[in-house]
Amino acid sequence: MENKTCKGCGAPLQIENQNQKGYVKSLDNDYCQACYRLFHYGEANEHFHPEDLPKLNTNGIAVMVSSVMALDMLFEYPVYRYEPNMTFVYVINQLDLLPKSTNLNQLFERIVRKARKMHVPFKDIIFMTAKNPYDIENLKQYLLEFRKKKNIYLIGVQNAGKTTLFKALIHNEEALAMNKAGLTQEAMHAQLSDYTVLWDMPGLYQEGYLHQLLPYAQYKKMLPSSEIKPKIFQLKIGQTIFIEGLVAVTAIEPMNMVIYGSKHVNYHKTNAQKIEGLLNKKEEIFKVYADQYEKRVLNLGFGKQQITFGDFCFAHFTDVNKVEVTYPKRLHMTVTEALFE
Repeated sequence: MENKTCKGCGAPLQIENQNQKGYVKSLDNDYCQACYRLFHYGEANEHFHPEDLPKLNTNGIAVMVSSVMALDMLFEYPVYRYEPNMTFVYVINQLDLLPKSTNLNQLFERIVRKARKMHVPFKDIIFMTAKNPYDIENLKQYLLEFRKKKNIYLIGVQNAGKTTLFKALIHNEEALAMNKAGLTQEAMHAQLSDYTVLWDMPGLYQEGYLHQLLPYAQYKKMLPSSEIKPKIFQLKIGQTIFIEGLVAVTAIEPMNMVIYGSKHVNYHKTNAQKIEGLLNKKEEIFKVYADQYEKRVLNLGFGKQQITFGDFCFAHFTDVNKVEVTYPKRLHMTVTEALFE
């Protein structure tokens, strides 16, 4: 019983300290209390965030998993610098979230161009969705071709869909795969074949995502789970779009803005003069809001640019020089070239 681990998050089960990961009232249980309460009651207050990536076997394959909602951070975790002898395969997961009109060839070319510009080594870049059995089978057969690589590691930021891939590839129904950051606490492994071990690694921690700002019951609804439909807004100078009560984007010049996010996200059109008053009454006006806000002007430049807001939405602008953004303190934001039309 000493080596028994939680089937949900991989943490070693223990009965000594209820404030530490893996706590259970009895070692006869299969799931720690945190996983049990998350699965049965939707409560998520007790999972920790691993800070370091466990040591990897260099004779292995690092499958770097990224959600399409986090493409701005693709290649930003340089695992290849620490493990240069490994084979790196990049999997762009949750492709089903992108609008059906997305030019995937163009997206692929832009990702390859970015990798080469950053001198990122890669064997392949694979587009897929873990919900598609055909994609899962193709990925499995692809991975099994590396017969000389005993260990295959699924690596990526939290909520990239690694555990969903892990479960689908090995037909495991016990590990938990939910929109919960920091769910996988310890590396979990299983045989992918007689000669290959598949590892589900704890998620790489990303500062400024929604799990830092909102309770689980709120942020899980903000994360897209189906095709993101574009919301198009035409703004005059000084007009503002609130994304829930979290982000306010104000036009410094006349502009069009296309926002991609969950169908559950609400938008509110106002003007810059009313932002402060609305936020002073945020509890009365908005269902979703943060504690503290700050303001910043973002330089976009010409061409089609993208602002990514945390892990819940992004906006496209064409030939817009600057915008003003009011946002929660610590929220992750980046300005990049738009990765698709």
